[in-house]
Amino acid sequence: MLFCITLFCIIIKKYIFAENIYIIIMNPFSYGTIVKGSSFYDREEECARIVNTLSGGNNVVLYAPRRFGKTSLIFKAIEQLEKMGFICIYFDFMTVFSPESFVRLYSKALADKQSNLSKFAQLFSSIIKSIRPILTFGQDGMPELSIDFANAIVDETVISQLLNMPEMLAEKNKRVIVFFDEFQEVARLKEINFEAMLRSKVQQQERTNYLFFGSKTHLLKEMFNDKKKAFYNSALQMTIGSLPQQDTIAFLREKLSLSNINMDEDTAKYLIEVTADIPHYIQLLASEVWQNTVNSQTVVTKKIVDECAEQLLALKYDYYLELYEHRSQNQKQLLRALTMEGKNIFSADYIKKHRLSSASTLQRSVQELVNNGIIEKKGDEYFFADPFLKLFVMKN
Repeated sequence: MLFCITLFCIIIKKYIFAENIYIIIMNPFSYGTIVKGSSFYDREEECARIVNTLSGGNNVVLYAPRRFGKTSLIFKAIEQLEKMGFICIYFDFMTVFSPESFVRLYSKALADKQSNLSKFAQLFSSIIKSIRPILTFGQDGMPELSIDFANAIVDETVISQLLNMPEMLAEKNKRVIVFFDEFQEVARLKEINFEAMLRSKVQQQERTNYLFFGSKTHLLKEMFNDKKKAFYNSALQMTIGSLPQQDTIAFLREKLSLSNINMDEDTAKYLIEVTADIPHYIQLLASEVWQNTVNSQTVVTKKIVDECAEQLLALKYDYYLELYEHRSQNQKQLLRALTMEGKNIFSADYIKKHRLSSASTLQRSVQELVNNGIIEKKGDEYFFADPFLKLFVMKN
């Protein structure tokens, strides 16, 4: 029997050829994309809370550290809300870099949810008279909408008119829910007073609700908790953390068993520990474990988990090296300390024990590492956003 392996970042498939039979064995673990179907587990309570709050006519802001599965959870909620008859519009602010780009991209997000683009273009033209929507047909024969700015100036008036569109698209018995991803990036539009403008629309609209989320939790919390900010106390605040450990253990063991691979509970707990109980990295390491054991091993050991973690570290070693070398000496010292413990880091005992600089210098180091997404804070504890970077620091 001949095994032929195809790579896609980390190998996700194995192709087996036997007696002219072509068999594809899919990796049961999913990462790096929106997790759906059987790869999405747990989060029932959080999903129900989101669905119930939005369907009940209220707004939500969702906090979670990077790689905790926010987007997958949101798309699960969208799936349920659409089944209930809501028009759900997802928009990612990460791609916005100017007022013009917001108009172009947000218009497309709105148009993508319309069954009648001609009717949408007419409505668009009646609301925003200074910009012309253009309907064309793609190679597949399907209609597509683009925006012709011509000599139009995209100012606060145009943005205000566009923000009215969701309410205009809502029907008597079919409300609209807008999901703003990477919402902290609205700061890029501060020259047109975007936050205050959107806040006004959120308050006024009766058939449209919003969910705000993003990867920079510290900035989002400031936006919704600072009395000086436009969105202060404007939405129900939700936080998601790690998944229940027993559910993760059951998920890992069940998925591996589909390929006749056994992982006992202690080894599953060890894999969760290595990945700092972060959903993305759990699936990433489990994927590597599966790839290294399917058709060759029937039992996963802690040694195999360690070997697979080392393989993943090797794949990103150059990236981690560059990232680490660009840190200041104070930041490097803090990162080394965080590999051992992350609580009470501003205490005199912690600073003395780990030979850190003064509290004020430490504060600046923490802020820089948080702003760059290298460390996160959960409760009173700071931790590495990427557990494999932690492994790198421990080895260097």
